[in-house]
Amino acid sequence: MTKKEKIIAICFSISFLMVIISAVYTANLNKPEGYSFNIVRWYHQLKEF
Repeated sequence: MTKKEKIIAICFSISFLMVIISAVYTANLNKPEGYSFNIVRWYHQLKEF
């Protein structure tokens, strides 16, 4: 890979990660009161186990 391709790949990876984090943050911000996502419940169950 050339230097330019590496820079493009790094920028793409960073932007893709930012999109995923933004989606998770927005979904968490707009969830109904008292609701928790399945992945959070599984995490708490594993933590207690």
